[in-house]
Amino acid sequence: MLAAAATPPACHASIAAYYAPDRKRPGFHTVVVTDDDYALVGWYDEHSGGQGAFRRRHRRWCVLVSSGGAFRADELVRYGVPRPHAERLLAKMQRLRR
Repeated sequence: MLAAAATPPACHASIAAYYAPDRKRPGFHTVVVTDDDYALVGWYDEHSGGQGAFRRRHRRWCVLVSSGGAFRADELVRYGVPRPHAERLLAKMQRLRR
């Protein structure tokens, strides 16, 4: 039995390029905060919202995870964001929402 190979992350020249297909939806918006080579994106449209986490590698932004709902620090760490970065990203996002 062969083990399945891990799928490499989707990497893009910009975070906006990752969300480009979604921009066609009515009312779709993103909010981006960064901390060194990590980014947290809040996205929402008329009916839903969520967050995405990215890591910059070789001048490209690679998606670590993107889903509905908001992340906690432990979840970001589980997807590869070092805890200090995860905590700073969440704090920055929280400040923007005030």
